[in-house]
Amino acid sequence: MTPSSAQNIYADEPWNDRHLSNYVVRAEKPFNAEVKLDKLIEHFVTPTERHFRRNHGPIPNLDAETWSVTVEINSLASSAPQRTKVFRLSDIQRLQQFEVVAVLECAGNRRDGLKAIKPVNGVIWGAGTASNAQWGGCRLRDVLVAAGMPSNLCDPFYETPRHVEFAGHGEASDDVHYATSIPLEWAMNPLNMVLVATEMNGHRLLRDHGFPARIVAPGIIGARWVKWLNYIRVQDRESNCFYQKRDYKILPPMANSSNCEQFWPRFPALMELNIQSAICRPSADERLQAWKPYVVRGYALSGGGRAVDRVEISLDDGVTWDLAKMYCMNPKSSSSNSSTSTGTSEDGSEDDGSSDGSDRDWTARHWGWVLWSFRISSVPPDCSIACRAWDSGGNTQPAAAVWNYRGVMNNSVFRVHPQVAASLKSHM
Repeated sequence: MTPSSAQNIYADEPWNDRHLSNYVVRAEKPFNAEVKLDKLIEHFVTPTERHFRRNHGPIPNLDAETWSVTVEINSLASSAPQRTKVFRLSDIQRLQQFEVVAVLECAGNRRDGLKAIKPVNGVIWGAGTASNAQWGGCRLRDVLVAAGMPSNLCDPFYETPRHVEFAGHGEASDDVHYATSIPLEWAMNPLNMVLVATEMNGHRLLRDHGFPARIVAPGIIGARWVKWLNYIRVQDRESNCFYQKRDYKILPPMANSSNCEQFWPRFPALMELNIQSAICRPSADERLQAWKPYVVRGYALSGGGRAVDRVEISLDDGVTWDLAKMYCMNPKSSSSNSSTSTGTSEDGSEDDGSSDGSDRDWTARHWGWVLWSFRISSVPPDCSIACRAWDSGGNTQPAAAVWNYRGVMNNSVFRVHPQVAASLKSHM
């Protein structure tokens, strides 16, 4: 590709949809931007204009009237026919529609923490590549059944492990297009709410977010949520695409740029999100007043439908921990306990939007994040704040980051050391 053509492929970017004041832009071509942390946690359901943007190439400009997605079902038996069906947008919208509030997190979220150990390969993100949106569309399961897949999971068709591959329109930086796959069993379980989504937060998808249709795979890393759908393919192996085979894996610590080729085939592609939490306020450069109250705020999430059951805060570098107040959504409810914000002010006053967990349905799958707050009654002059989350599977965040070549899945205990200004008010 010549330099001039490389410039031309980015000539039609949707800049009018990008509210740059909300973002820290990490790259312009392709456009990659994370949300400023203080803006990220002002709403339980992340407004579209504050949802992070992750791209591997230029943004396709597709026409909803002419767009279609081809669904292919490949049989393992050589004598069985291969089934192919084309769905237009109107076909997708005629299938039963669902909505799910689910957190989308880039596997490289908090990559900066691993870069601090030694160099990594990837966009250097902070903690702003996680966002919680309301997605609307039909279930992928229903599309596959409409294309000829058996609806009964006891059918002999499912006796052999299978995968479902998705590919998007447009160019990608490391392959001919962006493609990846997830286990078919996960997609076919109706409780997992894997969608062919056409809406985000009650409106049609923006181009940056996959217009006219994308995959939404709650509880799974964002790399599997393929945008600008071109085809869906049921097959007996996982995707052979770069992003499945040679990316988004946790390689062992001896793997690096000179020897990683020997490790890619040996380790599995990442699927489920891990337990994660981050402090969004205060930031490291925020100035707090000594001996005055302050409300610490952040988010927490987990994968595979596991619930975040608590968030803990330490002010003494992990010697002791205390519980934060959590703001979450009951999976059987259509609205959050705190639909717009955590409701805590700078002076530490509280509202009644938090939950102690007694009203949560622990048997349900939990796809969204939780927001949390913790009131420091008197900020010490040498203030150090740490947070960690636990989920319903007993998983928590490790005390220290574990480096890997791709810089993915960093979920170590999150620490902030804000500046503290002396106060005229004595602590005596």
